[in-house]
Amino acid sequence: MPEALVRSIACACMTACCAVAGLAQNTGSIGGRVLTAAGGGEPVPNAPVEAKNESTGASYSAKSAANGSYSLSGLAPGNYEITVNYPPIFLPFSRKDVAVQTAQTARLDVRLDDVLLNTLGDSGAEFVKLIAPQPAPKGLAPRTREGKPDLSGVWLGALPSDPGKPEPLPWVEALSNKRLQEMQKDIPSARCLPFGVAMSGVFGPTKFVQTSKLLLIMEEGDLPRQVFLDGRSHPKDPNPSFYGHSIGRWEKDTLMVDTSGLNGLTWINFDGFPQTEMQRVTERFRRPDLGHLEVEVTVDDPSAFQKPWTMKRVHSLAPKDVDILEYICEENERDRTHTPSQ
Repeated sequence: MPEALVRSIACACMTACCAVAGLAQNTGSIGGRVLTAAGGGEPVPNAPVEAKNESTGASYSAKSAANGSYSLSGLAPGNYEITVNYPPIFLPFSRKDVAVQTAQTARLDVRLDDVLLNTLGDSGAEFVKLIAPQPAPKGLAPRTREGKPDLSGVWLGALPSDPGKPEPLPWVEALSNKRLQEMQKDIPSARCLPFGVAMSGVFGPTKFVQTSKLLLIMEEGDLPRQVFLDGRSHPKDPNPSFYGHSIGRWEKDTLMVDTSGLNGLTWINFDGFPQTEMQRVTERFRRPDLGHLEVEVTVDDPSAFQKPWTMKRVHSLAPKDVDILEYICEENERDRTHTPSQ
């Protein structure tokens, strides 16, 4: 390589490095932890933290780690508004005038209050314990006599790892905004009604019992579901219900479940998106190994969304001594008196 070309490349690299170093010296950062206000301050994982420059409107985002820590870097000096919106358990958090200075890190620990007003035993501190990552056993996924992956087992609840990118129609967006402003006070589960197909398994634990012709899904505290694997079709005139009518078929190692005949009385997610009777839900279940169950949920509802959209979750297999328990929502029910609707 000619010496002149070598010098030119070296000069370009040095210029780029200096530019990066200069950029780092001209910006600052914000860091801290996201914790619950109740229960002594439990770390809140996967909380979305957003910083908005109050002068320019530039936004930066990050998610908290398993220990609740977060970091927002590359921020131009100035004042920022920090927000954390983590429904349905926690109330929105906002703090203005967080000052960022050049080459310095502003410390801000976020304390999240929950919709049950930090009630002992029913607070967000208990919720984060349920969603905390759990170690999963290692090994190959078991298979049935027919050679299909066996989905049977007790699976721990899991929040969406990817909430998807829904494009709601105007009436759905308006309703969602209203429900969020009212802190999800009308979420069906607050009235002991089912979560619905799209949110099935979020809180868990959920037990799968698989045979060659039927998959039975039993979620603790919710209605059982039947997924027919015997080749039948949906009924021509279904009786609309909370979980509709579900049929499944295998595509290699993925179980495709199609559900229709829904009654439109549940929510799709914690943003308060409504379900309508036109909605169809397609679920894809994969067990890539012994300890994990991958779930993709595609919502197709032309009366509510511009196009279909997909959410993703990954569940961990529960320890052998964990099973679902009997749960009656209205027995010893204490939450309702602490919700914002009262």
